[in-house]
Amino acid sequence: MTYVKEQYHSNMTLAEAERLVLSVLKSVMEEKISSENVEVAVVRTDTRQLETRSAEYVQNILGSLA
Repeated sequence: MTYVKEQYHSNMTLAEAERLVLSVLKSVMEEKISSENVEVAVVRTDTRQLETRSAEYVQNILGSLA
């Protein structure tokens, strides 16, 4: 939880938030994180619609965390 508090800021972009969430998951999951065992979905405040991220999108973020 401390890591999230340190990294979070109110002007964070959606992409930064997605990266933060996946980074935290990577550090706490027992199994190796991949686009096959993690899904990402967001509800944007402007559209109020659920958006599911593709496996490729998630894999790109995970690849940048290595």
